[in-house]
Amino acid sequence: MDMKLTELLQAVKEEQLTKTDLERYHTALSGMGADLSIEVAELEKEKAMFEAGDPNISVAKAKVLWKSTEKGQRLILLKGYLQATKTQLRSLEKRIFAWL
Repeated sequence: MDMKLTELLQAVKEEQLTKTDLERYHTALSGMGADLSIEVAELEKEKAMFEAGDPNISVAKAKVLWKSTEKGQRLILLKGYLQATKTQLRSLEKRIFAWL
């Protein structure tokens, strides 16, 4: 299955999926969720270094400045995708168990 995350998140919303479809989507979404978590962790590390980088800038200002960077914007987006992925995984699990 070679879908993008947004396509996958949309596909799992379909109500008439078979148990096999649900299991396949669950596996794919789990893998993508793991990849997201790793990228979020890497960006969180960079964020920490950014915030500690200039002793003349307050932590609050550094946080605002970080959010305005390309990587800061990416982190915001990834956190949203990660939350959506977790929500859809829970939904898929409930739907799979409903087949049992």
